[in-house]
Amino acid sequence: MVLSFVYASTDEVTRQILWNEIVDFSNDPCVIDKPWTVLGDFNQILHPSEHSTSDGFNVDRPTRIFRETILLASLTDLSFRGNTFTWWNKRSRAPVAKKLDRILVNDKWTTTFPSSLGLFGEPDFSDHSSCELSLMSASPRSKKPFRFNNFLLKDENFLSLICLKWFSTSVTGSAMYRVSVKLKALKKVIRDFSRDNYSDIEKRTKEAHDALLLAQSVLLASPCPSNAAIEAETQRKWRILAEAEASFFYQRSRVNWLREGDMNSSYFHKMASARQSLNHIHFLSDPVGDRIEGQQNLENHCVEYFQSNLGSEQGLPLFEQADISNLLSYRCSPAQQVSLDTPFSSEQIKNAFFSLPRNKASGPDGFSPEFFCACWPIIGGEVTEAIHEFFTSGKLLKQWNATNLVLIPKITNASSMSDFRPISCLNTVYKVISKLLTDRLKDFLPAAISHSQSAFMPGRLFLENVLLATELVHGYNKKNIAPSSMLKVDLRKAFDSVRWDFIVSALRALNVPEKFTCWILECLSTASFSVILNGHSAGHFWSSKGLRQGDPMSPYLFVLAMEVFSGLLQSRYTSGYIAYHPKTSQLEISHLMFADDVMIFFDGKSSSLHGIVESLEDFAGWSGLLMNTNKTQLYHAGLSQSESDSMASYGFKLGSLPVRYLGLPLMSRKLTIAEYAPLIEKITARFNSWVVRLLSFAGRVQLLASVISGIVNFWISSFILPLGCIKKIESLCSRFLWSSRIDKKGIAKVAWSQVCLPKAEGGIGLRRFAVSNRTLYLRMIWLLFSNSGSLWVAWHKQHSLGKSTSFWNQPEKPHDSWNWKCLLRLRVVAERFIRCNVGNGRDASFWFDNWTPFGPLIKFLGNEGPRDLRVHLNAKISDVCTSEGWSIADPRSDQALSLHTHLTNISMPSDAQDLDSYDWVVDNKVCQGFSAAATWSALRPSSAPVPWARAVWFKGATPKHAFHLWTAHLDRLPTKVRLASWGMQIDTTCGLCSLHPETRDHLFLSCDFANFLCIPRSEALSLVLPQCEDFTCFTDAAWNTFSGSCGMRWIFKTQHQRVIHQGSSSRLHTPSALAAEAFAFKSALTAALRMEFTSITVCLDSQVLISLFNTETTSNELQGILHDMTCLCRSLLYFKFCFISRLANMSADAIAKEALFSFDFPVV
Repeated sequence: MVLSFVYASTDEVTRQILWNEIVDFSNDPCVIDKPWTVLGDFNQILHPSEHSTSDGFNVDRPTRIFRETILLASLTDLSFRGNTFTWWNKRSRAPVAKKLDRILVNDKWTTTFPSSLGLFGEPDFSDHSSCELSLMSASPRSKKPFRFNNFLLKDENFLSLICLKWFSTSVTGSAMYRVSVKLKALKKVIRDFSRDNYSDIEKRTKEAHDALLLAQSVLLASPCPSNAAIEAETQRKWRILAEAEASFFYQRSRVNWLREGDMNSSYFHKMASARQSLNHIHFLSDPVGDRIEGQQNLENHCVEYFQSNLGSEQGLPLFEQADISNLLSYRCSPAQQVSLDTPFSSEQIKNAFFSLPRNKASGPDGFSPEFFCACWPIIGGEVTEAIHEFFTSGKLLKQWNATNLVLIPKITNASSMSDFRPISCLNTVYKVISKLLTDRLKDFLPAAISHSQSAFMPGRLFLENVLLATELVHGYNKKNIAPSSMLKVDLRKAFDSVRWDFIVSALRALNVPEKFTCWILECLSTASFSVILNGHSAGHFWSSKGLRQGDPMSPYLFVLAMEVFSGLLQSRYTSGYIAYHPKTSQLEISHLMFADDVMIFFDGKSSSLHGIVESLEDFAGWSGLLMNTNKTQLYHAGLSQSESDSMASYGFKLGSLPVRYLGLPLMSRKLTIAEYAPLIEKITARFNSWVVRLLSFAGRVQLLASVISGIVNFWISSFILPLGCIKKIESLCSRFLWSSRIDKKGIAKVAWSQVCLPKAEGGIGLRRFAVSNRTLYLRMIWLLFSNSGSLWVAWHKQHSLGKSTSFWNQPEKPHDSWNWKCLLRLRVVAERFIRCNVGNGRDASFWFDNWTPFGPLIKFLGNEGPRDLRVHLNAKISDVCTSEGWSIADPRSDQALSLHTHLTNISMPSDAQDLDSYDWVVDNKVCQGFSAAATWSALRPSSAPVPWARAVWFKGATPKHAFHLWTAHLDRLPTKVRLASWGMQIDTTCGLCSLHPETRDHLFLSCDFANFLCIPRSEALSLVLPQCEDFTCFTDAAWNTFSGSCGMRWIFKTQHQRVIHQGSSSRLHTPSALAAEAFAFKSALTAALRMEFTSITVCLDSQVLISLFNTETTSNELQGILHDMTCLCRSLLYFKFCFISRLANMSADAIAKEALFSFDFPVV
């Protein structure tokens, strides 16, 4: 190992010298391929949060340079425990603390010492914390629990081995017991098979590869059938082991967003090591602060902690069944009761197994869902019988319900048990039982849960809570606001504390059949637990309360428990014991919930707060869910000093806006840099992770398409992000895609706009976030029309729209929140998608809803329409109907006559008909509710399909190779000619044939060397371009008189009218329409030469430009560009002008206008 100690200067310039030395030393032979650590006082923070007085967002220049240094040196922070801040200024009146000391390590260190740890203690006499680097010797060796490795399923002999052992094992007893015994018998056989064939998989793979290289060397030295057979056999053995190795680390890495087999084996390997290092618990602190070390002591401490929390005896219930029944109004119908009791079919049980998520941690039995699915023809019959037995007897074999508790750190530097989240790893057979019960729970539960809860309920969006809470705290920072308050409640160990008898009472209150209730109670009460600590299982104890995080049914049972609190709280508001928030009194909204995130709104009086606290205490006595007073926060506005003092007596921490709710800021105005900085930081942290540098190009694409898009979509579903934020995110994504680093700018091979096209149109299927932002935000407009029961919709209809005003005609008001203003500005985009189905006509707007073939009538008839037809602007359709017919004036225009004719041919609305309803329509197709995919496709800038897409992105293609083939088709490979065009002074002659310039087409198509190797493949991929004389080029331009900008388009076609290439562009400061046509022509010629076309016919609809060019007439306006056009044409072997009419040139004309419009497109 190599250790480097640092004591950095306080001077920035001097520190820069040190940073350069660190980067240089990282490439020194004495460090490369060796474990290396750099530790000490760097006198520089790495993140704004490492400064006690920082706002946590703004990154200054020294911090940015330090980050770049660490990235360039391929270093990362070692996991540490102890103090986060390691230095303070020793000024008691104005103390400031920072993290200036750190331990940095390279990749080799992490893999060599996966259990190493940094310890930062107390400063003692110094102003810096003590720094200790511990290699942490490995835990005592012991027999580790059985874990099935999925790569064994790829072995051709594996299933026959399972079949032989399964059917040769004879067991008597219940069906569940027989399955358990047989699965246990399989473990030894699988262990032995894995040890004999795949133990030390990395070493075996390397040895197999060495043997392959030796066999190939012998074959080349002495080519004969026997040596060829030996080479083929060694090749086969190496491939089996290589695939097994990749699958092994893929399973250990728990990376679900990246496909296995994409040449990312090193990434999976490092991720597995990183997970081991991150999740390894070296020591813990007990409640009094004493350190607990040693594997055995840690195991005892963890078991005692969970045993006291989960296994403590519950007292007698403090509620009556009538109490719960009175608070839950929903009751299951007789048909629902029959459905809940209906026996499960064998097909349902099989489907449950096959629908379980893949690559997840297994339970105590060690068998993964992949094992059951692959071996289903062998074991499926008996496993199905065993599950049927549970539903028939109502008794669950206790081994099936055993649980492993895995500790996941909630924060960095986790050191006490409260800093970890216990996740339950369950046996696969139990998860199937739980999933079957959950699927039936989900059939009726949404109707029983009020709309104040949005978690886990189909059709409800978490962002409804965020947006409604944003509206309710709007104006809290102002002085003249009506007294109002909000209590953000934190529940202590929510899932672990729920009483089972309380869950049972809630189910009975809903009239759930007793048999179904007993099934659920059996699943809850037979659970046993062991704690997995550093890979070892410890303890075995039973629980007496709680819902397991990881059990499919737990979220739904928890929501049901919280619904009782909803009913209790609402009853206190209804009785007047608690007063409503001034903005919610009309709709009687008292609270919002998302699982255990609870926000309660009230009038700001201490008497109401007393009622809320009392309700929480009563609920705690019933359910076991206690409020954590230390983490509960109170927000209020407009209160007098006496009221503020009175509420302060309850001991809640006083919060201030902006506050983060469900991971998003509650903001009623446009997001500032400080507010969206956490999003940028989160994305940056993902890109800066040392393991992502190991991803292939295809792996980076998948990271962008899944992980990064998921992070961004979480925000853009709730806010219209500022354009600067979106540009910053896309800039980071582009840098990462092309260089895997974001610390410096590089050359992108393909423009981001091209990257974000669908694969069929020449892109790789990523999405522009600005379009996605508008698409996802349109969902909120759809909610206003979809009758979803949303509280957010009800609030806006009450406060923003009123009874008479249509959303389409709603004016933007100064006091409106930013989110509402964004929705109003998106109306111009949304109106094309929402179509009205007229029922009784009482809700639909006569003028603004799209209920006729002519679209909104206000646009069809114009602003004079209401006066001409004598129909009020805010009229509903029913207002225009009488017993005698439509009450509108005689037509005065052709449009009005068309409307009259249409109305006489349709039935009139009446009270006997259903309510008015709305459809989301995309391209004249009615969607089942809002369709984000179809809407995005309609909004995005589109391009013509490329003929080679299927040849690149075909099913079964290796993503890495497909990615490189994509860049080749776009002519973005760094050939010598392209490198020279960038200014590099190099010889452009082909390095293979030494005869012609090295271009893409030469390398792959015309080079003699390429012809010898690749012609069969290139013909199969249709890479050969048509002959040059077959090309016809259509060009056109669109010019904006006011802005002087223009859009240009050119299309190359073969003699069979097949599009072989097309392009578009836009530019500012174009003097005239004629100049725009000339620029389009020049761009087309440039594209033709770039693609090495030598013979083309150019068709355009400007006779003037053709005349100027052919007669070589001078024009002051076009003199320069005409000269350029002449020079370009001289580079062609054959060139011809052809005049065509505008009608014949419609394809180029339309897309030129699209290029112009997209150039000036307004962003909300």
